[in-house]
This record gives sequence, structure tokens and C-alpha cells, in this order.
Amino acid sequence: MRKKVGLALGAGSVKGFAHIGVLQELEKAGIQIDMISGSSMGAIIGGIYSVGTDLDLLEKFIKSIKLYEYLDVKMPLTGGLLKGERLEELIRVFTHNKTFDQTKIPFCCVVVDAEAGKLDVLEEGPLHESIRASMSMPGFFEPVQLGGKTYIDGGVLERVPCKTLRDHGMDVVIGVDVGYHGDRKDVSDFGAYSMLNHTISLMQWELTKYRREESDIMLVPEVLFVNGRFQIDQANATIEEGRRALKEALPAIRKLIES
Repeated sequence: MRKKVGLALGAGSVKGFAHIGVLQELEKAGIQIDMISGSSMGAIIGGIYSVGTDLDLLEKFIKSIKLYEYLDVKMPLTGGLLKGERLEELIRVFTHNKTFDQTKIPFCCVVVDAEAGKLDVLEEGPLHESIRASMSMPGFFEPVQLGGKTYIDGGVLERVPCKTLRDHGMDVVIGVDVGYHGDRKDVSDFGAYSMLNHTISLMQWELTKYRREESDIMLVPEVLFVNGRFQIDQANATIEEGRRALKEALPAIRKLIES
């Protein structure tokens, strides 16, 4: 019997464009993915891919997009700086307005229930609504109200959602972590915004490093050269790094599937 393979795509803002390169190389290698889970940017890319969107088309769009045109400032500034409505509409278009039960590859995404302080897994209803909830970075995007709950970014508690794939019966779990992973960093010239981002990364890493054991193999594209959360000028290099990381890990992935 063929082993079921799950792919967990992690949070990381525009560093998550590396997921496109990973998916492209998995397709090229003929590795069948039986389920995808995503957190924040991983939820965006994973959800878009799950409905059968062409990756080359998505890559071309990302390289041409002016992301700041999709950032809608919220006034008054309560809950978050950005409403996120323009990005949600973009996600709706790329997911063809489909629901979770209409995907070609089973998909789920993680969010954090801000009131209960716990992780939730979303896998019902329109894809774009749940993905919008999963990308609600605290302070940046307004939280999302769904099913009577207030949701914020899944990456707050689960940067790379591997466990949910185990819970869904996946035999081999591949994680993709595009976040900070403990490297020494020069912070001498950091302003308030940069220091805030780095502090969040430090906290996420403390949670993430103890959960890597939930994957069979964790890909770590080296994308920390990307500055900021919304700058896409290095999208090409980021996607290429995703390809490189997958190619490097391919022999180990094949061994896991075939053993």
C-alpha cells in the first residue's frame, strides 16, 4: 500500500513564496501529495494550490504584483492596521471561490482562537474566509470573526502545522519552515519596527524548534535575506530557494516514501 504524504507549509509572510518553488519541484519529481496544511502565508499558497491553480501562473503573478496596492489601511486603527479585504478578495479569485470540500487535494489551515488562547484547525466553508483568518498577523491585520470566534494568525502558536497532518492519517509528513531558526543576527541598527519583528521571530522559534519532531523531514529554505513582511522585490530568489531546498531533500523524501 502506498504511503500517504502530507505537506505542511509554514508561516513567514513573503518568505513563504519559497513554498511555490517547493511545490513546483514536488510536481516535477512526481511526488503525490495527499493532504496540505498551512499556516498564514503557508495557508495562502497551500489553499491556492489545493484547488489546482497553475503554479507557473501564480509565480508570474507574484513577480508582477504591487502588493502595497492590496493593503487596505483600516480607520480607525482598532484591532489591526489593515482590513485585509483586498487580499481576501484576491485569495477568493485564486481559489475560484471554492470551499474545502471542493479542493482537488485535501487542505486545512490553522488559526488561533484569540479569546480561548488555543489553536484551531479550519477545514469547512469557503477557503478564502479561513485563509484570511490564518493570515491575521496581530497588529497588522484585523482579526477575523468566524463561527462566533475571533481568529488571529495561525503562526502565533503553530508556525509549521505538521501535527494536524498526523491527525488526518498521513504516513509521511514533510514540513517547510521559512521562518527564523536561531541564527545570530546583528540588531545594532534595528529601529522599533525591525526589533518588534525580530522579537516575534524569537518567540515563534522557541515554539517551533520543539515541534519539528512532528515532521519526518523539515525543509528549511534559506530565505532570511528577505527584509520586511510585504516586500516582494526578492520573490524570484525566494522561490528559487524553495526549489533548491526540495531538490536537496528529494533523495531523503523518496526513501521515506518507499521504505
